[in-house]
Amino acid sequence: MALFLYALGIPFMIISDNLHSFFSDLRWAIVAIFGALNGILVMFVFRKFSGSLMKVKHLIESTDVHRVEERSLGCLKNKVYWIVVAFWLALNFIESPQVMRWWRFYNQPQLVTVYELIETLPCCIIGGIFMYMIPVGLTLAYRELCLKASFKTEELASSWMKPFNDFKQLITLTMLGAAIYAVFPPNIWGSVVEPTAVTHWSIFIPYASIAIVLVSAVLLPHYFFHRLFSKAKNDRLDEYETKISQISKTTHESISKRILLLLEREEVEKLKTWLIDVKILGEILIVALIHVTLVEIIARIIHS
Repeated sequence: MALFLYALGIPFMIISDNLHSFFSDLRWAIVAIFGALNGILVMFVFRKFSGSLMKVKHLIESTDVHRVEERSLGCLKNKVYWIVVAFWLALNFIESPQVMRWWRFYNQPQLVTVYELIETLPCCIIGGIFMYMIPVGLTLAYRELCLKASFKTEELASSWMKPFNDFKQLITLTMLGAAIYAVFPPNIWGSVVEPTAVTHWSIFIPYASIAIVLVSAVLLPHYFFHRLFSKAKNDRLDEYETKISQISKTTHESISKRILLLLEREEVEKLKTWLIDVKILGEILIVALIHVTLVEIIARIIHS
């Protein structure tokens, strides 16, 4: 798709006598790659979440499996994403020909604008789906899984976080993918001369993207899983408290059982309830800060 979109510009540039400018301006290639990246990320997120869900299905009560699977995947496919798509399409068609056009010094800029609107369609349509899927779709899917699914207490306690490792990887990879994604807008539109455009693209979008990444792609999913494991841990501890309180303290056998239960309860108390360590989260925040700094440096280089 990226190659097709890029090659599609050649006849437009030949007709308008802008072929040399077209090949020497990397932003046309970046726009094409950006559209393809949207599609790659959308497919990756859906397949990875679906695969991760398959690995924890055995922990969910059999009567609840179908509902959880249907509702969780339904959150990713919800047609609400068309609202986001419509917003980006409107922004592109209304603002692009006036504010964002870096090709205004080309010959026949109106004809070049027609090509730009065609080339940016995948960015708006597939990108709109991706921008819904990360902050909204995935967050709702994690909430559906962690807060509304009925898990088998014994199976969850015995395997604990191991079956959820793919979800942990998905959260990390989603963060990295969204961080890479945030680099593209300032590279494409960040060098526009008008002050409003510079402010909008080189400052607002990178920072807004990082905020979305940190809150929606990292913090909220881990919080939902923390709620899931905290509830499972507390339920397990309550079971041990009940069993311990029911054991008589008089016989030697009952004392041995009591000691064994106390040791088992102590092991349960040591169980972690966060998919990600606080230390690692701190490192992620540092990486995000570095990312913001790099985005700003790139934007300033483009502006100069």
